[in-house]
Amino acid sequence: MLPLRRLLPVVLCGVLCGAAPSPAFGGPGTGPTTAVALGDSYISGEAGRWQGNSFSVAPGNDGTDRACTGGRLCSVDKGKVYVGGTDVNGCHRSDVAEILTASLPVAERVNLACSGGVTRNIFRAASGGIGQNGEQPQADQLLAVAKAKDVRLVQISVGGNDLGFASIVAACLRAYATRSTPCNETEQAKLDAAKPRVIADVEKAIDEVRAVMAQAGYEPGDYRLILQTYPSVVPRAGETRYTENDPVRANVCPFLDADLTWGRDSASQQIGGVVKTAAINRGVELLDLGDAFQGRELCARTTALADPLHPPSPVASEWGRFLGASVVLQGDLQEAFHPNAYGQMALASCVGQVFARPAGAFKCTNTPGRGPEAMTVEQTATFAAPGRGKATPRLHLGVLRRVRRSGRTCVTFSVRAAGRPVRGAAVRFAGRRGRTATNGRVVLCALLARGKASAVARRSGYRSSATRTVRVRRAAR
Repeated sequence: MLPLRRLLPVVLCGVLCGAAPSPAFGGPGTGPTTAVALGDSYISGEAGRWQGNSFSVAPGNDGTDRACTGGRLCSVDKGKVYVGGTDVNGCHRSDVAEILTASLPVAERVNLACSGGVTRNIFRAASGGIGQNGEQPQADQLLAVAKAKDVRLVQISVGGNDLGFASIVAACLRAYATRSTPCNETEQAKLDAAKPRVIADVEKAIDEVRAVMAQAGYEPGDYRLILQTYPSVVPRAGETRYTENDPVRANVCPFLDADLTWGRDSASQQIGGVVKTAAINRGVELLDLGDAFQGRELCARTTALADPLHPPSPVASEWGRFLGASVVLQGDLQEAFHPNAYGQMALASCVGQVFARPAGAFKCTNTPGRGPEAMTVEQTATFAAPGRGKATPRLHLGVLRRVRRSGRTCVTFSVRAAGRPVRGAAVRFAGRRGRTATNGRVVLCALLARGKASAVARRSGYRSSATRTVRVRRAAR
């Protein structure tokens, strides 16, 4: 293994460095239902190549390398796990990213998050946003998705990189390698200085997403917007299986005891606190992941490395990618200190459970002795999502015009709420279906005998459907 002092410059560089669909008819209530992920490496799927950790540099790394193909011969294909060309451009969107594997009642999933992402990478270009790795800013990509599809969920993880997450990790690595003063005092001061700015930037990212969705014709109640915090991948010093001076610690979780405990109980909670504050200030849903990996962290006493006699397991293995010489020898350094495949499947379980519940704030934790499928979600606050609840106006369905054309009855329907036209309302009449235009109107034609037929209008985000009876007269001879 490489000595930590020789590895440190490479580690610091690696830690610090870190597609939209073709246009089609879609939008709220039309097109395939879709869930979208925006943000940084913790949601893009960084480190999804790995399931557990092993010191082995032999092909397959004791079964931990999911990019290994061809059995015992093991030909590595990173494109197998980092999909859509992101193994090359560095966004590292994995096949097990939470938005792709969560149990969600949608037809399609779109992962726009990118490893290394900051809030400015979400902002629209017109609002000062910048793209990553040759891609457009994520909000601009989201606009294309929202127009082409019926977006039901936008899940966001962002803010950690803005707060200097990578530089905090680097400083704590340096403190351990040199056995100098713990990093937490200097890094705490930097965190304190950055918090107000980053809260404002995360709030702006939320505003940008809402603006894009409105531009695509969505009302607030048409989709859910959920901001998530970060799971800690390091344990408290008292919960590690290696002592501070154990040489093995240098290749798994190379931090001083004081910095491990600070990272687990203070730094990660403060980073999450910034996200929580922005969510509260902007009235969006929140998923708290701060304790999601309790007992599954790097070096945790309740986990173990894989070896030839002990293959990786979602129950026994760590849920984060370790940080040490083996990372350099096995894969990409940017994968270190991120949720691995097991961790991402656990987060996916959290997201699926949250989406199945009413809007609110949630906390997700794991079940000791069980795998990612046994994550538990607690709802810590409940609130009416924008566009839902008792304050939402009722729909009103009206008939503006009724004519006979070639033996068919053609009716111009109008859908309004609170005196304003409602775009995208679904109207059904005599087996025919259509959606209202911007003016709240739609024309439906059907073959009908003399008598009457019912019409029904629905729109997500409104309290109830509207019905109307249409009388059909015999055509004049």
